[in-house]
Amino acid sequence: SYLSATMSHATDSAIGMMDGAYFTSRNDILNFFNDLLSLNLTKIEQTASGAVACQLTEYIFPGSVAMSKVNWGARTQPEYIDNYKLLQKAFTKYKVQRYVDVDKLIRAKYQDNLEFCQWLKAFFDQTAPMMRGGREG
Repeated sequence: SYLSATMSHATDSAIGMMDGAYFTSRNDILNFFNDLLSLNLTKIEQTASGAVACQLTEYIFPGSVAMSKVNWGARTQPEYIDNYKLLQKAFTKYKVQRYVDVDKLIRAKYQDNLEFCQWLKAFFDQTAPMMRGGREG
C-alpha cells in the first residue's frame, strides 16, 4: 500500500549510523529477538542465516515472507543466500530502502551481523507500531 511504502522509506532514511539504534547492546538485541519471536539465540552470529530477519519482517508486515520457505536449519552460505532472497523480496514489496550486504552477513562475522540486527530492531521500533496498529508484543 501507499502508506507502508511511504512510511518504510521515511523510516529507513531516518536511521543513520549515529542513531541510538547503533548503541543497542548485544544482549538487548538477543533478548529482543528471543522474547518477540520465541527464539533461543545466544550469539549474534546465529542471525547470519537470514532466518531471524525474515521472521521479524514477517512480524512487521504479515504475509510478506513465505515462512514455509525459510530454512531455519541453513548451515551453508548458499542456503543463507536463499533466505536473504526471501527477505529482499519482502523489502522490495514494502519498499524498504535498505541495502543488505548479504556477502558480509553470510560470513557470520559478529560486527557486521550486530549492525544489521541493530538496524532491524530500530526499524521494528519505528515501523511495527504503525503497521500492526499498536498490537506488537
